[in-house]
Amino acid sequence: MHSQIAMTATSPPAAPAIGSAPQRHSLVSLRRLCWLRWALLAGQAMLLVSCESLAGIILPYKPLLFLFVVQTVFNVFTVARLHWHTRHNTMPSDGELMVQMMVDLTALSAILFYTGGATNPFVSFYLPGLAIAAAILPWRLVVALAAYALACYSMLLLEYIPLDLHNPDNAVNYHLAGMWLNFVASAVMIAFFVARLSNVLRQRDAQLNQARELLLREARVEALNDQAAAVAHEIGTPLATLAVIAGELRADSEDARRSTTPVADYQPDLRTMEQQLELCRSILARLRADNETLAPQRIDAWLAPFVERWQLRHPQASLQAAAAPEAGKQAVDTARVSQILTIVLDNAARSQQAAGHDHRQGPPLRLAIVREGEALVYRVTDHGHGIPATLRTRLGEAPVASAHGGQGIGLYLAQSAARQLGGQIAWHDNPAGGTVVELRLPLTAAPEPTIAAQTDFQP
Repeated sequence: MHSQIAMTATSPPAAPAIGSAPQRHSLVSLRRLCWLRWALLAGQAMLLVSCESLAGIILPYKPLLFLFVVQTVFNVFTVARLHWHTRHNTMPSDGELMVQMMVDLTALSAILFYTGGATNPFVSFYLPGLAIAAAILPWRLVVALAAYALACYSMLLLEYIPLDLHNPDNAVNYHLAGMWLNFVASAVMIAFFVARLSNVLRQRDAQLNQARELLLREARVEALNDQAAAVAHEIGTPLATLAVIAGELRADSEDARRSTTPVADYQPDLRTMEQQLELCRSILARLRADNETLAPQRIDAWLAPFVERWQLRHPQASLQAAAAPEAGKQAVDTARVSQILTIVLDNAARSQQAAGHDHRQGPPLRLAIVREGEALVYRVTDHGHGIPATLRTRLGEAPVASAHGGQGIGLYLAQSAARQLGGQIAWHDNPAGGTVVELRLPLTAAPEPTIAAQTDFQP
């Protein structure tokens, strides 16, 4: 006759969702409530069948069976609500959870009315329900629920149908046994369900903290983007000035009348300077383009031009790139993947150069693109000094100063861009010496707004 405390299984109503996890908790809580009520209804049915034969208590079967049917119908309605929430991707509200508890309290009060009222040792089953309500509902609803329970309890002090015992002399023993069972059941209900609810609340707090950290990280990225846009605008004029000066110096060095002047000795350097300045101007031109309008491109068509552009930026380095056949057929967000890989390759080139390797004597940098399940993996391998394990755990999470004089801003932006694409960047030791950087992206990553000017930041 205590199946009504099924309400204690209800978990807290979901707060405004930051993702799908709060909705899952709420649906799981509703499903847990439904299954618990089925279990307690089964226990109630067993009591109705065996109470007289085991304890010598004659129950009023007709009203109790009617209450049993009503609770069953209500639980069928709860099942329908569960399916409705699942189909519409919604979650139970505070009001709906309170209705569930109110129905259970009403059913408990009705059953107690027919089984001894306030003299029934299970009357204190009101308390576990109120304890759970205090943990999962706003205080105003808890106060209303407590007032309702108090009113029901008060009425049971005055109006109830006494239990009909075969042997009234055993009433005290029955009452003590009932109090013991009541304590055990209440302790189990409160300990088990409050622990489960506390775990749900802790998970929700962790998700909220993670969301706050993500918002802070994205705010920092936006601030860096604004700075990048300002820098890109400001350096356009000095680059143009340098290009004019370099062009005039090269023209003077190629003038036969000035072939004996010292500037003629710097012809190769002047050509390289003009080439690099043109590269800077092309980068600035790309920054002004709306990358959102760039359609995804197959990897096998994008890879060679990307390697060529990167090689122009690092003529002292050697890069070997290859894509597996199953990976080459996949489409890629050319804007952001290029930006991420440019930052990673720039770091790899500097690390390898710091280790004393050049493109003539040392091993080349390697870029391998493979498909692993439902993900594309871009692996960049260098033979530099490697990255300490303590530093690897912080890379990409915040700007971190490196041994090469960088500040880690580029890797921070690259990791942010990878996460926006649904992937991440990881750093591993190269068994042959150096570092292996893995960029892992899902095959179905949807293009999103590009992080501006990522390629201009070097860690």
